[in-house]
Amino acid sequence: MSISWAAVLTVLSAAGAILLFAAGAGHAVRRREHRAVVRAHRLLPPVVAPLTTGAEVLVGTSALLLLLAAPAAAAPALLAQAVLYAAFAGYAGVLRVRRPGVPCGCFGAEAVSWAVVARAAVLAAGSLGCAALGAAGPLCVAAGAVVAMAAYLFR
Repeated sequence: MSISWAAVLTVLSAAGAILLFAAGAGHAVRRREHRAVVRAHRLLPPVVAPLTTGAEVLVGTSALLLLLAAPAAAAPALLAQAVLYAAFAGYAGVLRVRRPGVPCGCFGAEAVSWAVVARAAVLAAGSLGCAALGAAGPLCVAAGAVVAMAAYLFR
């Protein structure tokens, strides 16, 4: 049995896009809570909260729609997704070291952990790899939806 790396990376990229959109939508609905979490981090001014929300929704939506509708044209959106996840991994890593125990803010009040850092790093690498190798078909995007749901439910 051979593994298609393009398929694996497409699954990761689709899961990452769905998780980005879900996090951004949650932040948009709970703006005050999101701003309070950024304030609790004490690394960046709370004014960045709406900017991250917009980036999450825009990048997640564009990556997912392009993976579904025009996989061959998805590379720029996947690169943006990789950069955003790499930034989140770095930010979460700094938080984990400097402010252990503060809430992550990704999907509620869970504390920043090394698992959060690893999740962001893996999704960044998957998105970058998918942009480089090219996206596989819509079945892999559907599998990414299942992975995203599982990641959300079993966090």
